Amino acid sequence: MDHIKAFLWRGALAGVIAGGVASLFQLTVTEREIRAALAFEEVPLHDHGAHHAAEEMFSRSTQVVGGMLAVVLYGLCLGVVFAFALALVARRIDGATWFARAIKLAALLFVGWVLIPQLKYPANPPAVGDPETVGQRTASYGALLVIGLVVVFGALWLWHWASERGLEEITRFVVVAGVAIAAVGVAYVVLPAAPDQNALPADLIWRFRVESLATNAILWIGIATGFGWLARGRADRQVDAPVDITAPISSIT
Repeated sequence: MDHIKAFLWRGALAGVIAGGVASLFQLTVTEREIRAALAFEEVPLHDHGAHHAAEEMFSRSTQVVGGMLAVVLYGLCLGVVFAFALALVARRIDGATWFARAIKLAALLFVGWVLIPQLKYPANPPAVGDPETVGQRTASYGALLVIGLVVVFGALWLWHWASERGLEEITRFVVVAGVAIAAVGVAYVVLPAAPDQNALPADLIWRFRVESLATNAILWIGIATGFGWLARGRADRQVDAPVDITAPISSIT
């Protein structure tokens, strides 16, 4: 576990497994809301005399399979990112085993990567969103995602900084939480609101957003659990050993 290769392959495998589980959740649960949104989109608007249905390039079954494969690929990418991040900050995260540290890092990444951006820019089902605002929405979401990651890792650094100076745990918590909440609050005020109006029923949108968060939670929990399970045993006894991220991957067997 001293080399980055050991982290990366464990993260990649854990990501594929987590992506597979998340894709099954998407198929069995979220797909209901997607189909309901698509059905709503096909209903003629009252303001129009005729309904013009857009011809689909791919069937819904093909789209579902493609979406599931995309989730697995996304899980693979997240697993590699997670493994590399853990290799960099492992010594900053408290925990007696790699599993404990993996769970804590996954919680931080879930907050920064998913929760902070989606509280302001929540996921929407099909039939929501003006194609002309795609660029603005993407830029705003990307900016908030970067801010979220900076906030959570900045909070981690601030926690250790305050700990090294002997601040009591409750004082550290108040200071770190206060700074993090203030930073996120400023970002929410400065960044523009979501530009699109939702025409779908509120309960459908709410269910889709909750299920989107659940899918992301499954991904991060699955990655952390899978990585911790793959790194059990001998790796746990080396949890405090530094990780050499500069070691040539090709030279490690």
